[in-house]
Amino acid sequence: MSPFSKLSALLVVATAATAGCIQPPPSPPTLTVTSPERSTVQSTAGQIQVTGTAAASDDGSPVTSVAVNGTPATVAADGSFSAMVDVPAGVTLLETIATTAEGGRATDARAVQAGALSPVNSTIPRAVTATLSADAFAKISATAGPLLAQLDLPTLLASQQPMVNLGDDLANMKLSITKMSLGNATISLTPTDGGLQFAATVDAIDVTAKADYAGSLVPDGSTSVRVTADSVTVMGTLQVTPNGSAGFTTTIASPVVTPTNMAIKASGGLVGDLVNLLTGNLGSTIQGFAVGALQTEMTPLVNDAFGALAGPQQFMVLGHEVDVAASPSAVTFTPAGAVLTLDLTANIAGGEASPGYVATTDGAPTMDVGKNSLQLAIADDLVNQMLAEVHQLGLLDIQLQGDYGLFDAGQLNMTLPPMVDANTQDGSMKLVIGDMIANFTSGGKPVLSAALNATVDVQVAPGADGTSMAFQFGKVDVVVNFLDDPTNGLGGPDVSAAVNAGIALQLDSVTQFLVTVPIPSVEGLSFDNLSLHGDSGYVVIAGDVH
Repeated sequence: MSPFSKLSALLVVATAATAGCIQPPPSPPTLTVTSPERSTVQSTAGQIQVTGTAAASDDGSPVTSVAVNGTPATVAADGSFSAMVDVPAGVTLLETIATTAEGGRATDARAVQAGALSPVNSTIPRAVTATLSADAFAKISATAGPLLAQLDLPTLLASQQPMVNLGDDLANMKLSITKMSLGNATISLTPTDGGLQFAATVDAIDVTAKADYAGSLVPDGSTSVRVTADSVTVMGTLQVTPNGSAGFTTTIASPVVTPTNMAIKASGGLVGDLVNLLTGNLGSTIQGFAVGALQTEMTPLVNDAFGALAGPQQFMVLGHEVDVAASPSAVTFTPAGAVLTLDLTANIAGGEASPGYVATTDGAPTMDVGKNSLQLAIADDLVNQMLAEVHQLGLLDIQLQGDYGLFDAGQLNMTLPPMVDANTQDGSMKLVIGDMIANFTSGGKPVLSAALNATVDVQVAPGADGTSMAFQFGKVDVVVNFLDDPTNGLGGPDVSAAVNAGIALQLDSVTQFLVTVPIPSVEGLSFDNLSLHGDSGYVVIAGDVH
């Protein structure tokens, strides 16, 4: 009988003597899994053979069945067993359970990652798919007007100067904005085929511009021009176009501009043909200013609405630089809303030495544009790429100190990078921690070793400020196998406090890195009714904006 079984038997006898009528639990069989080895990574998905031996319990009760993940194993007379088990691309926990005639059970859990390794510095195609409904755009419209007044438009428009080119051979006047102020603005965005129906009314427009002129009938020179209007209404179709790592650009197609009480004033030096040229083109002048300002303002708003995905971006997390670069690959509009896809890379400094991660994304997520205000599908490959880099850096290896009864210290080492599994049949989201090895000591002397396999519920919730989202971790299920105990931990000492403390520290580190995954954050909007599920290798978030 193993030391752990003796300890268990003593506890049972003591409990039975105290309670009187409590029956001791059946003794577990002796279970040894010989293949596959712990922390196996195989290059292809499909099946794997699980082999080992199962012997009668200490009280002589014979083994009646062995099953691996519910698949019955073939058991020979000598107790050896074998079972072929499906291992899809990704991570699988193999749980082997041996049962005796008296109901005694022994369990062995170990992890297998199956699939080709992809380098961690590779770009993940279609890493993010997002949808925004017509209702979401209506709410975004409500935030757009106030944002316009906060923008430094002259700086944003600097690369577009001169914004107005009157192009007359006599004067060839060009106007460049030097100062611009706007009053209240009301903006409407309504999805339609090919873009967004756009309507904007801006009050109290006051523009100061530099007028440069040079022509055959006027001397070369420049002067200041001021254009004002009580209000300007601009209508057209806002077209959104992918622009590489810069995110998206916006243009207003077929704009119709209607000013109210527009006026223009010029400082000294602007006379004769120049005045006539300027006053005769008031419409094109105000149209150039208004349309240019509005479509420039809409570009950062659209990028924010699609998750602030313009890149590249850098973050510092736990002392390591994280580089995220996104490139939109497609965006489509229908009356129901918008769908966009992006390619993305996320690299952690020092993590590039990782041997790689198992790529699992297959197919495309199901996205019903009108079902929720917002839907966001993140390829689990993106998350797993980052986790492989975090693992390479050793940031998930944990040292514990404390009073844990039989031991006072523990070292938890990850033998495999944890993986998110978005291919579960029931749509639930899990983080799988496979074959973490824990060595516990007391006074510096070894006490026991264990292999830990855990699944953690993955959830999503509003961020701390209410205007962003954040991954969160929920229930943790752990299987502990003592490596020198043939009953596989049954009757062994209680290590739950130390194990839970170590996993909590690991999940905190994982959380800090996962917040760098770009998920929507639109100023002035908040999220509620958030849900999360797995679909075709994607982590799918759905919710409402308000």
